[in-house]
Amino acid sequence: MASAVRSVVVIPARNEERRIAACLRALSGQAGSDFGVVLVANNCTDRTVQAAGLVADTPGLRLDILECILPEGSGVGAARRLGVAHSLAVWPGVREVLTTDADCIVADDWIARNRWHLQHDTAVCGLVEPMASELSVLDGIDIAPAEMEGRYERLVTDFYRRFMPGPFGLDGAHGCAAGASLAMTVAAYSGIGGFADLATGEDRDIVRRLKAAGYAVRHAGDVRVAASCRLKGRAAGGMAEALRVRADRADYLIDDALPPAQMLIDAANNNSLGPWPLQVAARHRLRARDLHPHIALLEAALSAPPLALLGQVAPLVGDAVGPDFGA
Repeated sequence: MASAVRSVVVIPARNEERRIAACLRALSGQAGSDFGVVLVANNCTDRTVQAAGLVADTPGLRLDILECILPEGSGVGAARRLGVAHSLAVWPGVREVLTTDADCIVADDWIARNRWHLQHDTAVCGLVEPMASELSVLDGIDIAPAEMEGRYERLVTDFYRRFMPGPFGLDGAHGCAAGASLAMTVAAYSGIGGFADLATGEDRDIVRRLKAAGYAVRHAGDVRVAASCRLKGRAAGGMAEALRVRADRADYLIDDALPPAQMLIDAANNNSLGPWPLQVAARHRLRARDLHPHIALLEAALSAPPLALLGQVAPLVGDAVGPDFGA
């Protein structure tokens, strides 16, 4: 007799015939048999469904393939939402919802580590890293701006941990909040209305809403997923597009979770930082070439005595735009 399904893993997939088998095999290797996998094959014009079907009988894999055509304008948010709804209908006893992506390989203990954290927190954001075997795709990247962006990201997340500590800010080892590795209780998922029907950014959106609603979220460094380094993805504004603009050696807009330094400082002074990850309006987004003064300002703020007023750090001329991160 098959064991009851405690957790479900939802995977949206659009034209992923080359990668979906490896993704599913990684899940089949997880310990235990009390989890199900729902593959949402949306708007596929290739052999994604057939490729998934070839591994459907793999031991340890309880797979349900949901084929659908989403309306024009719908995106990965709608696919994840549909997959979760289908999961809860098929397995009404599910207690935990996990998500990953069809071009990702989860670690051998991914489900177990997520479950461990869900004993203490309501939701878990895993660490998503590029596949080591595909890093050569990025050989042509201009390393200088990439290093600057990485340095600024570390400063922003360090600042956030200092001035917005705890599970409603940025609690854990990293700042990732990607659909490639999310886990949450069904109660929390239902409590905030689930994934929004967004073409992209549905992952960060649901993490922000979880925190805003008072649910504790852990950014766990021991929950790991390897993501592809492909430069042509399925969603506008997704990881593939972010890698492509960096590989093109053109100046580019950095991650929209990273605001101008003075804006971040003003928000901390006004107690208006809000939940991580931030969402910076288009008019405030920074370019990689402009990061030097922002790095200097945050370094100064972080080196100040703990009780010093952040407002005593000299603002950038013409950049004191205030704490309004939104549009």
